[in-house]
Amino acid sequence: MNLYPIPFDFIDKSAHLSWCDIKWGCENNLITSDVPIKKAEKNVLTGSYINPELELSFLIPGEVNHASPFLKELCSELELKDDLMIKKKWLFIVLSWLWNNRNSFEDPLAEVEKIYADFDYPSEIEGFIKYMPPSDGYDPSEHSQMENINHLMDKWKNYLEKESAVLKS
Repeated sequence: MNLYPIPFDFIDKSAHLSWCDIKWGCENNLITSDVPIKKAEKNVLTGSYINPELELSFLIPGEVNHASPFLKELCSELELKDDLMIKKKWLFIVLSWLWNNRNSFEDPLAEVEKIYADFDYPSEIEGFIKYMPPSDGYDPSEHSQMENINHLMDKWKNYLEKESAVLKS
């Protein structure tokens, strides 16, 4: 299984994304053009939409370059400046998607390491990176390999629960 692209239905349940979040996700190849199109369709169905959303809703998924001008129009440069929050939101979504699909990967913690590098080594996930020394007083030398893996998996799960609460508030 490939980690990317992350489907709209999963994203829609995980976090509320602004148009700038979606633009960033497209530009960083985390999602395909179907996500902005489906978000636009959803907004149009509510009856509360603006013209670029209506036009975007008419696009055919797979036409990623065709969605770009609409995303540029929907995402102001001022909003895009909050790159740190956008990355934090996507880090959570990607790690949630991986968590939900962890049984499809031979070594999900190795995938977490790739995400750690892709997102420029965010300190908030160091606690469940295999090669990082524990900062919680846990001593891996006193435990079996399976206990160490379970400890890291628990830290990952705790991160997701905490971030979920933050993003939904």
